[in-house]
Amino acid sequence: MGTTRRSAFIATLVAILMVAATTVAVAHSSSRTVLGAPNKAKMKTAKDGDVRWILPGPRRLDPSIFGTPDAPLREELLPLGARTVDADGVYVTAQPGPFSDTAAPITGWAKVKVRDVTSVAGPTTQDEVDAEFVFTSPDGATTYRVEVDKALPELPDHENFGGVGLNVVQHGRTGIGTALMPQVMAFITFWGKADFYVDGVKVANDRFVHFMLTERVRDPEGDYSLAFDDQVDHESMHAHLILPPTIVTPDGPQASPVPTGFILPNGMEQPFLHIMFEDVKAK
Repeated sequence: MGTTRRSAFIATLVAILMVAATTVAVAHSSSRTVLGAPNKAKMKTAKDGDVRWILPGPRRLDPSIFGTPDAPLREELLPLGARTVDADGVYVTAQPGPFSDTAAPITGWAKVKVRDVTSVAGPTTQDEVDAEFVFTSPDGATTYRVEVDKALPELPDHENFGGVGLNVVQHGRTGIGTALMPQVMAFITFWGKADFYVDGVKVANDRFVHFMLTERVRDPEGDYSLAFDDQVDHESMHAHLILPPTIVTPDGPQASPVPTGFILPNGMEQPFLHIMFEDVKAK
């Protein structure tokens, strides 16, 4: 893939990942704290549990949110130019991304501790994150480690609860995070700045990272397809780790592919990471 085409793909992917309702504001005072703060939560996974690597692919678009090709809706969430129509005549994303129905089994584990004090986005935060994620590539040739010890106090495009949120609703129509994910209850969520290791070597200390422990949006017993809003399983949960092709800079998030080193069948290096942890315990 040529440099120009690759750059355009990365820019489009970042735009899709960061898309949110334009009416959501982040200009709040960060002096407000959550009731009963500090609120703390922990999550960990089994060392040999069910872990999945999401591969790039199209995302089927929920007609209740995005409408149909004959009657499109919510262009502010996803412009018509970012949509196409598949062989069945339904909307899908025009570019492959991290919300596909295609996943590969990998090995890995995770542990997360958070402290939620600041309630809304602002220039500073008292929220705290202490998280570590270790996992392999689908071919088992590479081991990755993601370490997060800094919550981001605000984002340029949507509310982020001061960096950490507990028991909050995200995605879907909420305007908090991409609408390509179904609306879910996030029992733990954070946005942070991560150190990124490949085979034990630190290759970056500025990767943008987002984590959620949510209601289940994929069926591990089926085809692992990503649910629409009315298909979310409210009785169980699993965890999501995503590193979009974005770094954290003093001027805000900037486009930059994740150096995964994992080469896709089309010869392109996968520019993002979306890892699902199925066997989780939280308190």
